[in-house]
Amino acid sequence: MHARHIFLHKVGTVGKTVEKFLLRKYGAKYWNTTLIFKDEALGNIFDLLSSTDSDKLIELNKASAISGHFPFGLHQLIAGPYRYLTSLRNAVSWVRPFYAYSLKNEGSKIHRYLTENDISFDQFVQMEKADIKKSGVHGLNYVLEDGQAKIVAGEDLLVGEGKTEHLLEQSYQNIAKDFDFVGVTEMFNDSFIEITKSLGFGKFNLYITQNGAAVKVDVSDNVKKTVEQRNPVDMGLYGKYLNEMQNILGSLGHIAAKTYLKSGSAAAALCIKPHY
Repeated sequence: MHARHIFLHKVGTVGKTVEKFLLRKYGAKYWNTTLIFKDEALGNIFDLLSSTDSDKLIELNKASAISGHFPFGLHQLIAGPYRYLTSLRNAVSWVRPFYAYSLKNEGSKIHRYLTENDISFDQFVQMEKADIKKSGVHGLNYVLEDGQAKIVAGEDLLVGEGKTEHLLEQSYQNIAKDFDFVGVTEMFNDSFIEITKSLGFGKFNLYITQNGAAVKVDVSDNVKKTVEQRNPVDMGLYGKYLNEMQNILGSLGHIAAKTYLKSGSAAAALCIKPHY
């Protein structure tokens, strides 16, 4: 039995682009948890891991590939072998598109909170526990303070509640045991090649970037300093896998795969009309 591929999609890491690729590759055998666990997706993403809804779990177990906004631990809900994939992003670069996307995502809780309270980007990155509670957006606990490590480590630790240093070692352990690949958004083209290698090559290796943020947000020195101070674990986690990606670039396997994908993308481009 082939292992199920589980893609941890963190907002702002070009996850939508990977999901479009998974849909093309797996078709009806690909499931996004947002469609199955609709209620859970609107609240605390960790609640999904304790689901006992048999109908939802049956649907989930039909999938060959799964993605969505959920933390490490989803494998506990499925039977059989599994392997995770994910992508990390520099903490400053990660929080900026989240804020920008929130400003254009009309109808969402976060959009209402930011616009009704006229929250600037500088104010956003300084939000504390009380502000998050007021916003009603639990996910801000994973955006503002070492959130990528919390998701990879699988620990629901809220902003301001306890130290986060241990998350780095837990993330390393989870990745070493259960992940096929961890890419970095800043090197997405090369990360995509490694993701494709992990999933197995197919005739459609062309990808189209999805969900680009239309709202321009400037990053001040104060914002950069605040984000880096609040996300030391995320910075360390990202730095390790950025270094690993840079080391992969010169490998024969990567170079060969890059050549193959260039030809596949050129051929696919003749058959697939991009939709934006």
